Amino acid sequence: MKLDKKYYILIGIIVALIIGVFSITNMYQEKDTPSISLVEEETTIVEESINTFYVDIKGSVNKPGVYKVDDQMIVNDLIKLAGGLTKNAYTKNINLATKLKEGMVVYVYSKNELTNTTSTTTILNDAYYSYEPTTTSSEVKVSGKVNINTATKEELMTVSGIGESKAIAIIDYRKNNKFNSIEDIKNVSGIGESLFAKIKEYITV
Repeated sequence: MKLDKKYYILIGIIVALIIGVFSITNMYQEKDTPSISLVEEETTIVEESINTFYVDIKGSVNKPGVYKVDDQMIVNDLIKLAGGLTKNAYTKNINLATKLKEGMVVYVYSKNELTNTTSTTTILNDAYYSYEPTTTSSEVKVSGKVNINTATKEELMTVSGIGESKAIAIIDYRKNNKFNSIEDIKNVSGIGESLFAKIKEYITV
């Protein structure tokens, strides 16, 4: 029995020593390890505000008219709202990726409208219009006609028979003289009775 008691005492001492060693080791580790505080990060989601407004689309689309859009939409989206392009639409000069702006007017020409133009290289920057609401000089088409008092050179050149030189002559003339009637265009150098007879159905003042 005495041997058994010594044996158990020895085991107890060994266990106590092991526990003591682990305790001292853990104490030093806690001193050397910096405290880490977990800070919960707040993520703020800022929703991008989207503005809505109205734009007008005319010409060779299936459903021309005024549509409510937003500032994330592009010309291609507007064409889809308008029922898509007609089979005869001319689109090579239209930037379909242009973002829409308030008051914008988009005009899509048909191939037939371009057939009689005198210059196929300059025509049609005019097939796509982007006018601000405050613009007063760009009401180009009135019932399909070109306003000779306000049209740009390119817009004038969409009229069959008016090339670049005549378009420039018209613009030079109106710098000092307003066209009070379409007949006044005959006062422009190079535009006589025969040409006037050809273009009178396509111009207005």
